[in-house]
Amino acid sequence: VVVLALTGFTTSTSGGKGSKSKGSSSSGGGCSNSKKSNSGYRHTDDDDDDNASGSSGSSYGTPTPTASDGPAVRVIRCAQPRKGKRKAVTASVVELRSKDAGSHTYEVDVTFYDARGNTVDTAETTTTLDAGDVRNLTVRMESPRRVSEVKRCEVTAQLL
Repeated sequence: VVVLALTGFTTSTSGGKGSKSKGSSSSGGGCSNSKKSNSGYRHTDDDDDDNASGSSGSSYGTPTPTASDGPAVRVIRCAQPRKGKRKAVTASVVELRSKDAGSHTYEVDVTFYDARGNTVDTAETTTTLDAGDVRNLTVRMESPRRVSEVKRCEVTAQLL
């Protein structure tokens, strides 16, 4: 006899017909599909997280190897298409954290991808970081008219 037990699941309710409190919802453990909805803002994480470098999450990605390790980089906000009354955002905000001693100049490249993982656009800028610096940069799309296709962004930095 084989007994299989599933744990970590909770029930989910919504404020639909027959519910005592309208608009309430709860969710918990078990499986998730990486899609969350928060008051009209929806972030879809369609990538397989195989390469965490510059993912649109809040963890630091692995910088591109160079003569030194280079800065830690991450995407804070990816370009977003127009939605409802919200205007399109045709730039990404990226964070660089210097891990090197001294002052270094870096080329920062942002790649904008569609839902299938195809490159929609690219953009680049340069910046100089001193030891211990943390800097947020706004990097604008080179083809902003294609913002409606953007689903995620990736950032890399290389020592110049």
